[in-house]
Amino acid sequence: MMVKILNETYLVKAIDLSHDGLGVTKLESGYTVFVEDLLKGESARIEITERKKSFAFGKVIERLNRSPYRQAPKCKHFFECGGCELMHMDYDVQSAFKRYRLELMLKKLKCENTEVDETVSMINPYYYRNKVEIKFSQGDEGIKAGFFKAKSHQVVNLEECHIMGKKSFELLAVLKKLFDKYKVEAYDSEKNTGIIKSAVIRESNKFKETVLLINTSLDSIPNEEDIISGLKSRFPDLKSIGICNTIDESSFSEEEIRLVHGEGFIKDELLGKRFEIGFRSFFQVNTIQAERLYKKAIDFAEFTGKEKVIDAYCGIGSIGISIADKVGKVFGIEIIKPAIIDAKRNARLNEVKNALFEVGNVDKVLLKWKNYKFDFIIIDPPRKGCSRVLLKTIIDMKIPKIIYISCNPSTLARDIDYLMMNGFSVMKIAPIDMFPQTSHVESVSLLSLK
Repeated sequence: MMVKILNETYLVKAIDLSHDGLGVTKLESGYTVFVEDLLKGESARIEITERKKSFAFGKVIERLNRSPYRQAPKCKHFFECGGCELMHMDYDVQSAFKRYRLELMLKKLKCENTEVDETVSMINPYYYRNKVEIKFSQGDEGIKAGFFKAKSHQVVNLEECHIMGKKSFELLAVLKKLFDKYKVEAYDSEKNTGIIKSAVIRESNKFKETVLLINTSLDSIPNEEDIISGLKSRFPDLKSIGICNTIDESSFSEEEIRLVHGEGFIKDELLGKRFEIGFRSFFQVNTIQAERLYKKAIDFAEFTGKEKVIDAYCGIGSIGISIADKVGKVFGIEIIKPAIIDAKRNARLNEVKNALFEVGNVDKVLLKWKNYKFDFIIIDPPRKGCSRVLLKTIIDMKIPKIIYISCNPSTLARDIDYLMMNGFSVMKIAPIDMFPQTSHVESVSLLSLK
């Protein structure tokens, strides 16, 4: 029973979890309140922290009972950092929760007969990220480095991290010390002072190499040679360092990177294929799970060796090159030009001769290929999903089968719904836990034209 208490506190019970791991509770009026750090089945006294028209957010004042699936978060920053949301939940339950989200999605689409596979989980669900994007800010005692606090642009100064690779964290710790030693300050956008904006660290799962890209507000860093020398002496496996005076810090930036050490890429392997990955190129952030994701996609596809396959949003060609020896021809499309350069180089590196890669907007390139016959299309879009133009083109081309790799069940549901209204059926779907300790759900689906 939920009873209203004075001064905006309430007794509630979590009846479910939201997509981002918040406890779903209802007040007696039916008003929904999403509560941080409240697992399904737990009751608590809560305080409303933010009101909306049809729902609110709240925080726990007093927990009245404890779920048997609650565990102590491994990281000291869990309650302030926006990097993880589910570290307080038993890992098996995390995996079940991610499968449940896909089951709910299919239920809403009236696809109850399509079974969701068990989540492909990790044996060790920590230290898995091969790439991190670090933000910087200036503190009273030196430079701060880490991820943003949830729903803010305040940097959490990381003293530990249990999802990034251990070597990446060591590199970050040394980088901070060097910046402080040589009095290099973080950039402040409001005051337009300081230099260091952000950094991207990549770590190779197979070869244990690292690369570092530093985004700055100036063309060079004071005492740059000393800082680079300090990094190289401490990390002999640091294969490349780049510095970029940039406004756009994202992977879509085309601003020139000044190479101050190495060749500008890192090597890694997937399914026995070797890849060279540039500073900004897209590569799945969890190498171990990426292999399992691609294996699942190959199992779903049941290639005969003759198919003509489109690899949309192909990045550096990791999917297309991984399946090249199982199909007749691969046609990759990617809007980021450096990624296509990487894809072509990776095809040569693996002696793949049946893959063609073209730079351009997926919607426009596919329209150019509209009159050609294809057997499969693999789509792995960003979180916003596919455009209606792309989906309509796939429908018009009557491509018989689709492998849809998604990192966002909401946009996956929207896109599948449109495809189903135009003759496709969902045949198989499987969650892959690409991001343990977080609420993100990666999945691979097979759709077939009726």
